[in-house]
Amino acid sequence: RLHSPALRAALPSGSAADPCRETMGNSYSGYEPVYASKKDGTTLIEVHLKHLQDAHGIVGLRPQGNFTPVVLSPQNSMIKCCIFPCFCVAIPSGFSAIVTKFGAVVNGDEEDETWSPGCHCFSPLYSVDKLVSRQLITFDTPIKDCKTANFITVNLDVMLQFEIIRAKDFVFKIGAEKFDDYLRASQDEALRTLANQTELKNIFDLCGQNTDHIVQEMNAKFDQYGVKVHNFTVKNVRIPQEMAADAEEKTLFDSKTTRDHMKQKFDRQRVQIDEAKKKLKEECDNHGMAAEQQAEVVKNQAMKETAEVVSRTSRDIQELEANRDNDILAVLSTAELEDSKQKAQILALEREMNSKTQAECARIRAEAQAYAKQQETDAKIEVAQKMANGKQALSLAEGESSEAFALRRAHQAELKRLDILQEVTLKPLTKIATSQENTVGLNADNMAVTQVAQQGLEALRAKFAEVTATSLHKLEYKPLQQAMQEA
Repeated sequence: RLHSPALRAALPSGSAADPCRETMGNSYSGYEPVYASKKDGTTLIEVHLKHLQDAHGIVGLRPQGNFTPVVLSPQNSMIKCCIFPCFCVAIPSGFSAIVTKFGAVVNGDEEDETWSPGCHCFSPLYSVDKLVSRQLITFDTPIKDCKTANFITVNLDVMLQFEIIRAKDFVFKIGAEKFDDYLRASQDEALRTLANQTELKNIFDLCGQNTDHIVQEMNAKFDQYGVKVHNFTVKNVRIPQEMAADAEEKTLFDSKTTRDHMKQKFDRQRVQIDEAKKKLKEECDNHGMAAEQQAEVVKNQAMKETAEVVSRTSRDIQELEANRDNDILAVLSTAELEDSKQKAQILALEREMNSKTQAECARIRAEAQAYAKQQETDAKIEVAQKMANGKQALSLAEGESSEAFALRRAHQAELKRLDILQEVTLKPLTKIATSQENTVGLNADNMAVTQVAQQGLEALRAKFAEVTATSLHKLEYKPLQQAMQEA
C-alpha cells in the first residue's frame, strides 16, 4: 500500500513521491500507485483501482505525468448497502467489462462477449476483473535519429489514435504494457521507412501527409489483438541546427534579393507619391479658395434673401396680430352682452322661484301646524278617555275587592300605628303613662283635666289610625293606576 511507511520511504521525494496525486491538475487517490518505467511520450499502462466506482475518476487523467490508463483492474466491484454487499454491480459507461468466476471468464451480452455498461445482478461468486476503455486513445511519441534518403539525421514527432474494439483479445493476448512496446516498434519501423524514402528538402512535407497505407498496415497487425488504428499523423519535424541555418540562408537569399528590389521600387514610388501629393495639395488649395469665394457670394445672397423674408414676415405678423386683436375685442363684447342677458334672465328666474318657494313653504308649514294641532287634540281626547276608563275600572276593582282586603288593610294599619308609636317613643322628651298612672298621679281637683287628656289621646290615636289607613290605601292604589296607564 502507498500509505505503508516502508513503501513511502522507498519512494523518491518531490511531487512524484505520491503517484496517486500527480494527475494533470487534479488530486485523485482512488487507484494504486504505478511502478512501471516511464518512456518517451505516451505510456500505456494497466491501473489497479480500489473500487469499481472509482473508474470514472481516473478517466482522462495521466498518473505521474506520462502514463495513460487503458485497462483498469478493480479490487472490489459490489455495491454496499450500509455494511452489507449487494448483488448489484454498476458497470460504468465508456468501458467494456470482463467478468470472471474463480478466474474463469463469464461471457457477457456484448458482441465481443464482454458486459455492457449499466446495472447487472451478479452472483456473489462473480467479480469484475478488468475494465477496458472504449474511448479513442491518443498515442503521442517522438521518433529520434531517423535517416533521410540523403543520410541526414532528423527527429519526428508522431501522433496516433487507436481504439480497442475487442477487449478480451486485447487483455488476454497482449495487455497494455506489451501493446505499448509493440505499438512503439511498429510506428518506429513505419516512420523510419517513410523517412528513408524522403530527401531532406522534402522532409517537412511529411507533416500532414496522407498515411492511409501505414494505418492499413498497422490495422492488419493489430486486428488479432482487437485494436483498430484510426489515424497516423506526423506532427513535427526537427533537423540539425547547422543544417537548418544553412537551409534558411539558402532559402532566404532569393527573398533578400527580392526585398532589395522591392525596397528600391518602394523608394521610387514614395518619391512619385510625394510629388503627386504636393501637386494634389496645390490643386486642392486652389479649389478651396474658389469654393470659399463662391460660398461667400452664396452667403451674401442668402443673407439678403433672408433679410427680405424676415421683413416681409414681420409685416405679415403685425397685420395678423392686429386682426387677431380686433377679433378678440369683438368676441369679448359679444360675450359680455350675452353674459349680461343670461344674468338678467337668471336673476328674474331666481326671484320668481324664491317667491313661489316661500309661498309653498308657508302653505306647507300652516298645513303641518294644523295637522300637528289636530293630532295633539285627538291624542289628548284619547288619553282623557282612557284615563276615565282606567279610573272607572280601578274604582270597580276596589269596590269588588274591599271585603277581601279588609283584614289585610287592618293588619297593615296596625303595623303603621305601631311604627308611629315607635317613632314617638324614641323621642327623648316623650314620657308614656297608662290611664291608671295618669289617674293616680293627678289630684282629685284635676279629674276633669285628666279626662280631657285621655280623650285627647284617644282622638290622637284614632287620627293616627285614619292617617295610616289612608296612606296604605294610596300605596296600594298608585301601582294599580300606573299599570292601567301603561296598558
